Amino acid sequence: MRRRTIAISVALLAGVIAADAVVSRERRVSSPDRAPSEDCLGPDSIVQIRPGRIGALPLDVSVGELRRRCPNLAWTTTNGDESLDTAVLLARPGLRIVGVIATLADEGGDRRPLRVDSNARIVIWKVSGTRGVLTDGVPLTATWNDLRRVYGPLGAFALNGTVYVSICRRPGLSIEMDLPHPDAPINPIDGVPQKSATTDSVMAGTPIAVVEVAPVPSARPAAC
Repeated sequence: MRRRTIAISVALLAGVIAADAVVSRERRVSSPDRAPSEDCLGPDSIVQIRPGRIGALPLDVSVGELRRRCPNLAWTTTNGDESLDTAVLLARPGLRIVGVIATLADEGGDRRPLRVDSNARIVIWKVSGTRGVLTDGVPLTATWNDLRRVYGPLGAFALNGTVYVSICRRPGLSIEMDLPHPDAPINPIDGVPQKSATTDSVMAGTPIAVVEVAPVPSARPAAC
């Protein structure tokens, strides 16, 4: 099944209604692209990314607290797997951070008007760009080969043109990469996993597209 991009109307986006003055002011943010000195990620030009924290920002805080900490916070939407999600956006040159809150619409077109109050929290954070570095010094521009060299075994599953990568030794961090070609041997066949050498060969130079970061660090190993 191919991922379908769900168009959102002005009326649907307006359905994300703030329940208090703190959150309603987020709609009046003029631009997310302010200088690093004006954001909540800290002074470093290359931002450290790990479960529970991006730069100086803890990830398990409420939307209201994000608004107080982050003057450049704005509302946005992001595509999930055959869904459209409401989210907050933090951006600076070379870095885009999206915090997913809840689903607005699914592939069937069902809309889910939301009331987002100041106590709402982010479900998952999505980071992309060039000005960030993961645990163990891996840059956001790294490829599959780079990840394998630093982190060891990786899990992979392809769906709708995206390869979802699990970092077995780093729970709370996962990666999205573009599928190199439609017939790439990534998924199990008749329940039998692909050999790691096969996946390594297919994905070798594929770069990171998005890093998903858990709001709270996990002690449980990733599913690989």
